[in-house]
Amino acid sequence: MEEIKMLLETRKNELVKLKKAKEKALKKVPEGKLRICCKGERVQYYHRKNPKDFNGTYIRDSERVLVEKLAQKDYDQKVLEASEKELLAIARYLSSYPSRNVEEIHRSLHKERQKLIIPIVETDEEFVHNWESVEYQGLTFWRNQPEFYTMKGERVRSKSEVIIADYLKENSIPYRYEYPLYLEGIGEIHPDFTVLNTRTRKEFYWEHFGRMDDPEYVEKTVRKINGYELNGLFLGERLITTYETSQQPLNQKIVQALVSQYLI
Repeated sequence: MEEIKMLLETRKNELVKLKKAKEKALKKVPEGKLRICCKGERVQYYHRKNPKDFNGTYIRDSERVLVEKLAQKDYDQKVLEASEKELLAIARYLSSYPSRNVEEIHRSLHKERQKLIIPIVETDEEFVHNWESVEYQGLTFWRNQPEFYTMKGERVRSKSEVIIADYLKENSIPYRYEYPLYLEGIGEIHPDFTVLNTRTRKEFYWEHFGRMDDPEYVEKTVRKINGYELNGLFLGERLITTYETSQQPLNQKIVQALVSQYLI
């Protein structure tokens, strides 16, 4: 339910901006309305300055700009009216939106009382615990491969993956390293990180591509991203990616920005 409220707040902000833009545009429009008359394949335009004058004055072809301005004016007026009605509806809904939805009732109770009750949904703590407790088999490491370890003590494949993993850990964002994922047409792959947004309970896949100055590696990268998207896991929606080359290392600010954008 909280997601609905957030979506409505976002929609409200969009409509407020749109309303202001159309109000500004409507201050600089010609008076009257446009009447369009179709006679066979010929289209004629008329300028109705007086509401009582249904026919209006014929607009010559040379006055095309006036036609467009009158048409835009009518459209903008309808958009403005619709945005005002939608804003009013949103305001009414938000004003009556309960301070606590049904999913939050269990969380608001005393801890001892919570133990006596079966909630309608898993608590966030239970959900995260169960998500993190899933057992799985990741990929094996090559012999003599450099060893890198995260704050959690798990082994990863690069310093950049340490940076990503540790930042997730520091921000209490659950993740699984190289958790298997099946993609239709490709088979089983192991994303670098499968990450959980605890607020929305939505999973994301985070791939770090660390050798983007290697043409063969870039070819594999494109193929992998295409594989995700052909399975409905689109970049910027459920797929997060970071990149680096030998001259352009992983930018930690980008990691922070991606976490803020998708996972908090």
